[in-house]
Amino acid sequence: MSSDYKARVEEALASKTDLWGTEVLSRPDGATYDDVRDFLRPAWWAIGPTASGGALTDSWAHYVPFGQPTGLTTRGQIALHVADGSQIISNRSGSESMLIHVGRNGDERFGECVADLDTPGLLDGYQPALETSYRDYDGIRYQQESFSTFIPGTQILASYVKVTANRAGSRDNATTIRFDVCDCGLVQEGNRLVADGSTHVYVGPGATFSGRALVYDLDLADGADHSVYVVRVNSPAADAPAVAPGEASHAGARTASIDYWEGRLSGGATFSVPERLVMDAKLNLLIQNLLMTLRYSIGNSYETFYQPDSSNTVETLGRYGFIDVYRESLQRLLSKSKGRNWRNWEIGEKLLRAADYYWLTHDKSFIDANTGVYARYAADLATQQRHDRRGLLDPQRYSSDIAHKVYGLHQVSRALLGLKAIVAVWRHTGHTRVAGRYARAARALDTALRRALSRTTVKLRDGSLFTSVTLDTRVQPYDRITATKLGGYWNLVAQYGFASKIYAPGSVRARRTLEYLYDHGSRLLGSLRARLGGIADGYGVDQAKFLADNDQPNQLVLSLYGNLAHGRARGTFIGGEVANVAPLAHRWPDRIGYCKVGQRCTRPEVREAWSPMDYYRGLYNPPNSANNTLFLSILRTMLVHEVTSDAHVPQGLELAFATPQRWLEDGKDISVRDAPTFFGPVSYSIHSSLASNVVTAMVDVPRRDEPRPLRLRLRAPSPKRMIEVTVNGRQHLRFDPSRQLIDLTGLAGELRIVVRYDDSPTLRPWTNR
Repeated sequence: MSSDYKARVEEALASKTDLWGTEVLSRPDGATYDDVRDFLRPAWWAIGPTASGGALTDSWAHYVPFGQPTGLTTRGQIALHVADGSQIISNRSGSESMLIHVGRNGDERFGECVADLDTPGLLDGYQPALETSYRDYDGIRYQQESFSTFIPGTQILASYVKVTANRAGSRDNATTIRFDVCDCGLVQEGNRLVADGSTHVYVGPGATFSGRALVYDLDLADGADHSVYVVRVNSPAADAPAVAPGEASHAGARTASIDYWEGRLSGGATFSVPERLVMDAKLNLLIQNLLMTLRYSIGNSYETFYQPDSSNTVETLGRYGFIDVYRESLQRLLSKSKGRNWRNWEIGEKLLRAADYYWLTHDKSFIDANTGVYARYAADLATQQRHDRRGLLDPQRYSSDIAHKVYGLHQVSRALLGLKAIVAVWRHTGHTRVAGRYARAARALDTALRRALSRTTVKLRDGSLFTSVTLDTRVQPYDRITATKLGGYWNLVAQYGFASKIYAPGSVRARRTLEYLYDHGSRLLGSLRARLGGIADGYGVDQAKFLADNDQPNQLVLSLYGNLAHGRARGTFIGGEVANVAPLAHRWPDRIGYCKVGQRCTRPEVREAWSPMDYYRGLYNPPNSANNTLFLSILRTMLVHEVTSDAHVPQGLELAFATPQRWLEDGKDISVRDAPTFFGPVSYSIHSSLASNVVTAMVDVPRRDEPRPLRLRLRAPSPKRMIEVTVNGRQHLRFDPSRQLIDLTGLAGELRIVVRYDDSPTLRPWTNR
């Protein structure tokens, strides 16, 4: 690790501003992926609480989960394929696995020397099939492809593995590929390895079996490719049918996996942008989240629900057109709770998402069927509010890691938003009596929250506004937010309050709050910062919603690319709840062996904490559905953004509101088809002919309800400036060149918008910060 790299990281961590983000956004056309990718080393290690310490896999490399759900939200079997090609684990980290070795004696772990391992990738860039390339210590080159799908005609999940070796100029003429299956009393019966009558592995041609390992000795003297095949049953099956590992069965299984996931993806809306990496990430993250649905992670200790994060994830799947998953997930989440100490926040999420689902679908039957439960939740909030001496709600636990009880901004504001939202939906669906009953409680709680905010907010000398998370205590603002434990957790949970519209979008208080976030260390390359030198993209969705509501397109673009480059592993798109920026020994000293797990230790200072392991960065308990949701929700918001009231009632629609400016370079296209919105499905397309100073857009305005306002933004590269707009051949005067906005409010049907440009400098208002 170079001293220059260390110094740059230490400077960024010490800064009160997003030092690197500011540098990137100062460029004429804002952030690009290439602009941000080289600031940090790639994320790779998988770190989490395990019985053996801090590694989720034997090699520390992250895993990629493969499987096929057996229902909309039903998990089914999962195979965890380690990204360096060294291991396949059944269902959960630490469980039974198969190890893969190569080399002259078959004792070199596949991918053992990370310098000789190419960045892994996925089939076609996004399909759930892992492709790795490795050169062993003797110079022999290996290509591995692995994926998991059902054995034909069954729901038995199996991992199909193909390893190809080539001499590739090495002086060695032979190699050994060894698969360590298990020490479980296996015997070979034909082309199967069996224990207690259950099939564990199907053996490809050319293997010998040593009692626990399959060994392929390959002669590479001819310089050609030589491939071996293995099929591993994820959970040994007594009724497994015949399988013949080889190129034909491997290719057939791969096609079956592709067909399944292409079928699932085709059930959603279409969002197409002119950047292959972003499209690959979108498709793969949808696959990951359709596999996890309401689960926070899969295959580790985070495989559980958390009401705020799970709700964000399934809401975003709904926004991408997977309405059936959204509905079933909300129904399953309705009865789930982490306990009374969490219930106010959870109630707010449940009521809010019910309202959100209704406005998206107008599915009155869902509201009717669950109104009894919603009314009991509303009654709980109303009773608490009525009996609390501050007119708020019962104090509840601050967070998972901070046990003391608080009048939490995140809890009270989300409960209030949920209560107001369900009251509005009840009125819309004819439940007027219950709506009237709890509208009074909502008004009283709103008044009490405003009163508490007036007592606890602090205006700083720089003009920015600090809002305390504890509504009964006036807390001193954090000069550098993540310098302390409480400041770090403030940064994670306060965003839920801001996204709950405690300050009206565009208001002075919202603007000053943004200034506090920007100028006191909330963000790093667009990611939400955590204490101890980490970025917490698993918590970033609500900050992104706050940015979108306050028209911060450049910051959203920075967040998209920052997440893609540094919030997840490259090539596999696997992200964790948190990733380290500071060295691993500072961020997770007990997880990487600096001190013993469960014992007190002195955390090293950042400058003393660097080690060779920091060649890569770590991800905490990956994969993480909330991190995936951050990327997906930002991308959807860039293309389609609903404007809502402080009761989450639909008002307007904003199209292409935060797209990267380079997406409108000459010859490029953006399109959205059948995207669900609060006003009905929307479709539009944009084609750039900027070499001729023209951009053309086709908009099919939603027909169910009228969005007011309806706006289209065309963020063209500098120095292009709008000079003329026509709609369906007629001159259209409602456009703002300085904000690149076209107001289409009141227009209906299919609109053809032609925009002409010149090369005058584009004005940049504050909201493009």
